[in-house]
Amino acid sequence: MNEYEEYIANRYEGCEEQPDPDMSFIKVWEDIIEDAEEGSVQDVLNENLCSSHPVSFSHPEQVRIEIFDSFAGRIPVIYVTYTPDFEQLVTNVAHKGIRPDNLSETGASFLSGKTTRFMILSAKPYSNVPACELGLTDEEWRDKSLLVRRAHECTHYFTKQTYGITNNILHDELMADFTGIYEAFGFFRAEWFLRFMGIIEGSGNRMIYYTKELREETRLRLKELMKTASERLESWSQTEDFRSLSTSERIKKMCMAGLGGISDF
Repeated sequence: MNEYEEYIANRYEGCEEQPDPDMSFIKVWEDIIEDAEEGSVQDVLNENLCSSHPVSFSHPEQVRIEIFDSFAGRIPVIYVTYTPDFEQLVTNVAHKGIRPDNLSETGASFLSGKTTRFMILSAKPYSNVPACELGLTDEEWRDKSLLVRRAHECTHYFTKQTYGITNNILHDELMADFTGIYEAFGFFRAEWFLRFMGIIEGSGNRMIYYTKELREETRLRLKELMKTASERLESWSQTEDFRSLSTSERIKKMCMAGLGGISDF
């Protein structure tokens, strides 16, 4: 009981909103994008991001950079459609040329430092769940996966800059997946989220990454809570109250509710 209650304790309770962050780094990215449009995106990335471990893309035409005007503010995004090129860029930029063990299961990387913040996104099937499990075409799911992933990472970015924290736990993942699915599709389906987590049996298995240190009894209780919470969010997303809120207001409400509170929406 103590383990379960500790896990679902709301980390956002009592947090005050942070002052607006320094966004001066955006000017650097505007220059990077301008240089990439006039020359080689590979050369520009090697010069600015990975000079110590330069990349050599197989399909540089499938690499694109933009400054995305998100609900979390302006954020630079590097889109890399070809999977080996995505994995090479993440390895060389985020891991100093040493490929991490779980990279084949990773579809996004968010990098944040004192002077810059940006994300690298792939078009891998989100949560490694194939299109057929969701009743979608491969092409549609590839395009939507990128959008789900982008809004998911923006949600983590939003909580970090708004409250100064982001947590690698199920509360944050539920909020981020909820926002990602809704932003990409215009609706939220609890069944999809539960498939991504592996709570509904299929190709997804992300829940284990957030609960691997917990006892099996605790994990089973959390699965039941996630079912209830995601179903409540699906119902909430169909209400006038939900539609009257901006994306940032919805995330703030979920943050302040906590995982247990979301199940009472």
